[in-house]
Amino acid sequence: MKKLIYISMALLVVSCSSGGDSTEKKVSNPEKAILVSPENNSECFEGQIINSEKSTVTFKWSAANFADSYDVNVKNLNDQTSKLYTATGTSLDIDIDRGTPYSWFVVSKSKKSTSTATSDTWKFYNAGEGVTEHAPFPAEIVAPSYNEAVTVSNGKVTLDWTGSDVDNDIESYEVFFGEADPPGSFQANIQESVLNDVSVSSGKSYYWKVKTIDEEGNTSMSDVFSFKVN
Repeated sequence: MKKLIYISMALLVVSCSSGGDSTEKKVSNPEKAILVSPENNSECFEGQIINSEKSTVTFKWSAANFADSYDVNVKNLNDQTSKLYTATGTSLDIDIDRGTPYSWFVVSKSKKSTSTATSDTWKFYNAGEGVTEHAPFPAEIVAPSYNEAVTVSNGKVTLDWTGSDVDNDIESYEVFFGEADPPGSFQANIQESVLNDVSVSSGKSYYWKVKTIDEEGNTSMSDVFSFKVN
């Protein structure tokens, strides 16, 4: 009888030990999607015209590894309003304004992971009725980046941005800069997409934005960005 009890206890110990050896399956996080169309910095003529103000444009991207759904973010660059759409495939038809610049990006998601991955951001101009020239795309801020804490050694900072235009006829930029939000005009008729040796003081926050002007006098304004000097 004692022998049977010892055997039962040994089996119980083995059973408990084997249960602790189970391994969890590793979850793969979704990777970022590659955008396909509308193409970057281009004019989109491929939409299905609804009326003089609206058209349906098909947004396409490549499938991302380990993703089972996507958030498609589309931003109207004229009024800075954004809309979010959800898709399970790699294309989506969206009704947007004609004769209007847009930016868009895609966020890859998975039901098995809380992590997401964000694609690059592309810009395009949705073709309008009888439009032969286009306003520049709003400038994209490069540095200092949004809410960045900047360390300077000589009390100077460099403002850096990028500009683009479907017509490739950007003539100049105007920088708005200061401690107030929105910032006032700081320097105009800038030929390059950089402004060096801007004076700043430690411990202060600054705001800035960029106005882009093309050869036809068309303009666009970037968002307001801010940074703090350490």
